[in-house]
Amino acid sequence: MTVIKRGQPIRSLDEWALLAGPRRADQWEPGRSAMEAARSWLAVTGPVLPVQIATALARNSAFGPVVEWSAEPEARLRFDALRGETRNTDLLLRARDPNGSFLVAVESKADESFGETVAEALGAARKRLVKHPRSGGVERVAWLLSALFGRTLQEEPELGALRYQLLTATAGALAAARREGSVRVVLLVQEFRTSLTVDQRLAANGADLNAFVSRLTRGALHCVTPGSVFGPYRVSAGDAESPPFFVGKVRHDLRATDA
Repeated sequence: MTVIKRGQPIRSLDEWALLAGPRRADQWEPGRSAMEAARSWLAVTGPVLPVQIATALARNSAFGPVVEWSAEPEARLRFDALRGETRNTDLLLRARDPNGSFLVAVESKADESFGETVAEALGAARKRLVKHPRSGGVERVAWLLSALFGRTLQEEPELGALRYQLLTATAGALAAARREGSVRVVLLVQEFRTSLTVDQRLAANGADLNAFVSRLTRGALHCVTPGSVFGPYRVSAGDAESPPFFVGKVRHDLRATDA
């Protein structure tokens, strides 16, 4: 039961920053998601997961007591063969319970957004394609929409308002689970409320997550309430058979402790 990167165990914030820290120094500070996520995972030992995550999993009957786990920060999760950067998930949890193995792709957020919309990502990809004819960005957006929703942006323009990061996070998690033979896969948002976060931004993130999940599950789930893991759902990711998919959210309220 350890946090590990490139074969090296991570036991301290300094080691985390060195091996898996954010690209920008201003992202590594108390109250922001990168450092607070590191704190939450380094604070546990043995088979115990961070309490908020363990509680959320326990509320879904598909998960039993975790008997072993390892976690990799900034895990590279390739989901296609196109040119461009590989999808990085903030932390990939590999775990086992009495029901077998499962993966949890963790997206850590304070009040940082889920990034650009699908429409914005497509617009940026088209601009790159003019300068770099071998760029795969336009093709990647089209593939993700087809794989996850079976639709094109022309057929369903409303898909353009979804947050692109949530599409790549889901596709990366599903691809990793298939490669590793995991019998379940979870997309989990780990939210931190701190003295630096703004409630309106947190609410906007919640609305963006709900909009994405509602469309992904074809209306089976409209609201991802904190403290729970929902599913299983059958989510397509291209032609390959995917394991049962779950989605959840946990909240760490640190406002009382970081004041």
